[in-house]
Amino acid sequence: MPKQEFPFPMPNGWFCITRCGEIKKGEVKGIKFCEKQVAVFRTESGKISVLDAYCAFNGIDLSKNGSVEGETLKCPKSGIAWNIDGTFASCENKDINNDEVKKLKIFCYPTQELNGFIWSWHHLLKEDPYFDIPTLEGFNGDDDKWGKEFHYEYNINTVLQEIAENDVDAAHFPKVHGSPSLPETDAIVDGVYKKTIAETLMDPNNDSVSEEYKNEANEMFTTTFTRESWGLGCVALKMINLPPAGGEFIMVNASCPVDNKHSILRWTMRVSKDIEDEIGMAIIDGIANGVLDDMPIWDNKSYVDQPVLCDGDGPINKFRKWVRQFYSELPA
Repeated sequence: MPKQEFPFPMPNGWFCITRCGEIKKGEVKGIKFCEKQVAVFRTESGKISVLDAYCAFNGIDLSKNGSVEGETLKCPKSGIAWNIDGTFASCENKDINNDEVKKLKIFCYPTQELNGFIWSWHHLLKEDPYFDIPTLEGFNGDDDKWGKEFHYEYNINTVLQEIAENDVDAAHFPKVHGSPSLPETDAIVDGVYKKTIAETLMDPNNDSVSEEYKNEANEMFTTTFTRESWGLGCVALKMINLPPAGGEFIMVNASCPVDNKHSILRWTMRVSKDIEDEIGMAIIDGIANGVLDDMPIWDNKSYVDQPVLCDGDGPINKFRKWVRQFYSELPA
């Protein structure tokens, strides 16, 4: 059969534009976000703004040619300065500084900085945000318990729904990753929020663990995996009771839909300080490298609208039912 492209439009929700530290004061960058070019800039006082990239007066790409002046983004051709909410601020060119020009506005995306990322709200029909992303433990300056942050970024040749569906596709774990599938509880679903919990026996006595830890840990640990999702853009993963002494792992997956064929994943991972050396690094490396096994499959995959599922495949249809709420327009 011919390859079928993903049939849905850009999803609604909070999505990651970039990391907070990537946009300095007085800097503007162009980013492709939900099939749109946007201008991301930080004012001299540190406020962040995400606007449609093009000047509402003359169409100049402000993400490439604009400059930050004080608390505004300035067009180099017209001299119009735009406020962080996209409204007209001022114009140095008196010939075009009239009442009609002052009514112009560039579309402004609701934006916030949280958990180390810049998040912008996308809605196909331009409706206001109707849910929030929470402040997550370990990613907002609460460092006493946690080791250093590890950052990863992946450019993926598929859409966020296909990527997220991987988490509930239990059958692919042993085949693609060489790891056992995790027996998850039924998902706890509350509107845009979804939570799953899984438990597994983890053996600390493996080749990635030092002899010191092997001597300390002489029995299996029941490790609990909790995955929480707020829409398709934000996923938090937490593992507790890791060997050898009940260590913990946390991760936030901040996603961005680029267009209907490409996505960007930005991950931040940390482990508790008690397992920060060999065991912690083995866990982080394993998760960071695991996605590389999936990428060749996503590169060439065709979307199957109604897959034939077997008992071991996991709750794929339940996931697809949940995810449909994030699309304003659905195919027939």
